[in-house]
Amino acid sequence: MTVAQAAELLEITKEAVRKRISRGSLRSDKDPDGTVRVYVPMFPTASGTASGSFDRDELIAELRARIEDLRTDRDAWRDQARRSDYLASTAMDRTRELEGRLRELEAPASEATSEARESSETVEEEPERGQPRSDALSPQGTAQRRSWWRRILEGKR
Repeated sequence: MTVAQAAELLEITKEAVRKRISRGSLRSDKDPDGTVRVYVPMFPTASGTASGSFDRDELIAELRARIEDLRTDRDAWRDQARRSDYLASTAMDRTRELEGRLRELEAPASEATSEARESSETVEEEPERGQPRSDALSPQGTAQRRSWWRRILEGKR
């Protein structure tokens, strides 16, 4: 549009349009015949009228719709985080329960191992009672009394 048309649309003088062009706040081109063409942005002006086809109420409605979408997304993320926290907490509780149960199950095995050690000491002290059993003193016999996961973890060391 021409400088005069831009001035009318922006509700300012032609000189003000030319000054904005010289400052670089309005983009313009010069035709070969010397006519200056001004590119006016599409935004509300200081006087409150919209330059172009934007309606203020439409913009506000669009922004409100976007805000509502963002709120919906935020709520969905919060729900997902709550579910994840609950599942992690439940898994930790179950792990503690299983560890306690594992200790209970291993307690008799460790008692048997300590009894085997005591009996081997007794046998060594009193050889006339008989020979100690070979599996009671062997590392394989001890490994057989341990749980399978202990054998695996100790084997990796």
